Amino acid sequence: MGATAAKGAECPTPPIRWLVDTPVWENQWPLPQDKLIALRKLVQEQLDQGRLEPSNSPWNTPVFCIKKKSGKWRLLQDLRKVNAVMEGMGTLQAGMPSPTMLPAGWPIFIVDLKDCFFTIPLHPDDRPKFAFTVPAIDNDEPAQRYKWKVLPQGMRNSPVICQWYVARALSGVRKQFPDARLYHYMDDILVAASTQDELLRIQPRLLDALHAHGLQVAPEKVQQQPPWKYLGVKILERTIQHQEVQFAHSVKTLNDVQKLMGVITWLRPYLGLTDAQLSPVYDLLKGDSDLKSPRTLTPEARQVLEEVQQAVSARQVYRIDLSVDVAVFVTTPDSHPTGIIGQWSDKWSDPLHILEWVFLPHQPQKTATTLAELIARLIMKCRQRCLQLMGADPAKIILPISREDFDWSFAHCVSLQCALENFSGQITYHLPSHKLLQVAKSMQISLRPKNSQEPVQGPTVFTDGSGKTGKAIVTWKDGSEWKVLKGHQDGSAQVVELRAAVMAFERFSQEPFNLVTDSAYVADIAQRLGHSVLKEVSNPALFHLLRTLWCAIQARVHPFYVLHVRSHTNLPGFVAEGNARADKLANPAWVAPQPDTLAQAKASHGFFHQNAHTLQKQFQLTPTEARSIVESCDDCHALAPPLPAGVNPRGLRALELWQTDVTQIAEFGRLKYVHVTVDTFSSAMWASTHTGEKARDVIAHWRQAFAVLGIPSAVKTDNGPAYASQQVRQFLQLWGVSHKFGIPHSPTGQAIVERAHGTLKRVLQKQKRGMQGETPHSRLEKALYTINHLTVQQNSNNPVILNHHLSLQAADEAHQPRAKVRVRNLVTKQWEGPYDLIASGRGYACVSTDTGVHWVPSRCVRPDLQPQRQNLTNGQHRSRDQTESHQMDGSSSDDSVEDDGG
Repeated sequence: MGATAAKGAECPTPPIRWLVDTPVWENQWPLPQDKLIALRKLVQEQLDQGRLEPSNSPWNTPVFCIKKKSGKWRLLQDLRKVNAVMEGMGTLQAGMPSPTMLPAGWPIFIVDLKDCFFTIPLHPDDRPKFAFTVPAIDNDEPAQRYKWKVLPQGMRNSPVICQWYVARALSGVRKQFPDARLYHYMDDILVAASTQDELLRIQPRLLDALHAHGLQVAPEKVQQQPPWKYLGVKILERTIQHQEVQFAHSVKTLNDVQKLMGVITWLRPYLGLTDAQLSPVYDLLKGDSDLKSPRTLTPEARQVLEEVQQAVSARQVYRIDLSVDVAVFVTTPDSHPTGIIGQWSDKWSDPLHILEWVFLPHQPQKTATTLAELIARLIMKCRQRCLQLMGADPAKIILPISREDFDWSFAHCVSLQCALENFSGQITYHLPSHKLLQVAKSMQISLRPKNSQEPVQGPTVFTDGSGKTGKAIVTWKDGSEWKVLKGHQDGSAQVVELRAAVMAFERFSQEPFNLVTDSAYVADIAQRLGHSVLKEVSNPALFHLLRTLWCAIQARVHPFYVLHVRSHTNLPGFVAEGNARADKLANPAWVAPQPDTLAQAKASHGFFHQNAHTLQKQFQLTPTEARSIVESCDDCHALAPPLPAGVNPRGLRALELWQTDVTQIAEFGRLKYVHVTVDTFSSAMWASTHTGEKARDVIAHWRQAFAVLGIPSAVKTDNGPAYASQQVRQFLQLWGVSHKFGIPHSPTGQAIVERAHGTLKRVLQKQKRGMQGETPHSRLEKALYTINHLTVQQNSNNPVILNHHLSLQAADEAHQPRAKVRVRNLVTKQWEGPYDLIASGRGYACVSTDTGVHWVPSRCVRPDLQPQRQNLTNGQHRSRDQTESHQMDGSSSDDSVEDDGG
């Protein structure tokens, strides 16, 4: 390779970018003698060809060799550690070129590069990174070390550099012959020209360009006559067929099925295999997702593989005819639309020349996807594929629907509008007569939904369901009498309401009717299932109901209308009355509180939605009974509280420190800005609704809070414009309240009031069902009553508001000795103290220092161990004195007993 290597060295490759500067060294493992002999022979061959050179690089990765079926040995290097510390170069080719874009009748010349990686030089700066060691048995001599001068096999960037290097070698030929078609994919090169003479002019220029860059052509792989074999296909003068493919019939695991599907997916654009044909193979993908989970080919799946094998031999696609426009044909051989990119000419014996088949995914994204949406996605995919193949849109799109259906769908389907955006070609609505289009032509295709867009003449039927009771209700008015149809379904509220809709469609299958439901899910599904494809969902009960409803809608000949209404609106009129009646029939009856305590607790929770600890204290329940009441509540179950508080510094008594912030509750309308204040000691809360979050709103909120809770010593807020304004500062100074904006070294300065936002919103949401039609002020007042008067915290036996006022009335307690701790100064990194520990919690601590009270992160606090050591020393001295003198006073005797007990 002497001359070739020299020529390659004149065309250096781009350097690799490395993520680390530290060398990677992985020791070479020992090798058996036969492999070591083979390794030394392979290394010597690479040295002779100029691909290796001696090295003393600080980088090293192991090498080994394997024996191929032919009996020859192959040199391999484990480059995983090196690949991990290099930056990837990305992808230069998104996919393989399509041979269907080679004009029909053009002659072709194909070459295959020999040992492509080993003829491309590695950048000199990168060569030391790919060094390796050839070991010696028993270390009887120093090991021999080498490094690669060419692209190593197994290096993550070798394919990209190879593509870049070969493309650079071919760039001159492309410029010199712009009208020729030159395909380059890795080491496979194809050239097509309009005439044989033109192709003969290109060949020597192509070979010279490759030779000038040190690239070698494999003489045995040069192809000049048909059939040309390129990238797995056989190219003829006008047609293209796939080369023979042997399928593995010994499928044992899911991984085997995945490989099989990969091969079939690769063949589909050439063979036109529909989803219905491949369905038995798709079924093998269901079940356990572990790649090693067992799978067995079913008889149906084996039949599919035989059909695919026959199609490989029998079916073909065509090379493009430059004199005929390219069109997109949308067919529906089954429920899934299929696209054909092809050409049509009545002059041909077969007027339809298919260039490529285009398919949608086997499973749609939505649970129910309408036919209009599927056709829109198929059109978009075909247009994108045409842009990839030709750089232009198809000249025509042919749809299997009527002009009236298309006009209606285009006006109402956003997906179809997006799919045809900026399309300047022709759209036609009649598929031509052809054997591949007859199946679709014989089907009745409609893009209009089956449901009416206006109410129909017939009964108005109300449906509802409850996940708590499992009741599915269908009710309607027959004259002056209300009729009821009841059913039962286990599962979530969504599943039960879907069951009610199925009952309605089955009951009124022979007449028009209007369906009214307060479930947005059921309303959407019922309107989409007509002329749609149903996705198979993982929940068997849900899929069974969806399938049943789909079949009921497909079989309908009478129109139906679907109306979605909001529940619990308390609006007048027949619709609200019927929906409320269905809701009452589905949900458990509301009963007055019973004399027994448990019933009273349930009734109280249904109105206020207290937490379990409060119910336990208020009604003297066991913890299990209290938790059971809360867990059985639908409103509380969906709104579980977060982790308990305790990561933020608090006041040491009521009215010492407040936190204030603003949250938004959209359903309050103009009064959506809710200002919230919480006392950090007692957790007492006050909130008020306002039309904004300006300074005047903050001041109005604090005036109310002062009247209810008292005047605090300090209030802490964020540094928003309203809180930092001069107007707020003057107001707080007038009332003698200190204003704080943060806590040093703590990123959670407003965590207590932020948690209070969540608490308030959860209570409002829980109480929403019983407060329909009430004003925001009324809803907020009830929520605050529940939080302040009916919430007992875990560390207390009293409600929040009682703890707040008791703290204000309590006399100063006698001074109690406090634990001594040391505190780390975050500036000097030194431990200071000892100081008195006033309070501590999860993530924080409060200590008394010479300069006042300080809040610090708990990670900066540790116990002061010196007093313990001093007490231990004093105890030892006292024990020694007791042994010698046997005399001590009363206090000394007490101390001895304590030491002995310890």
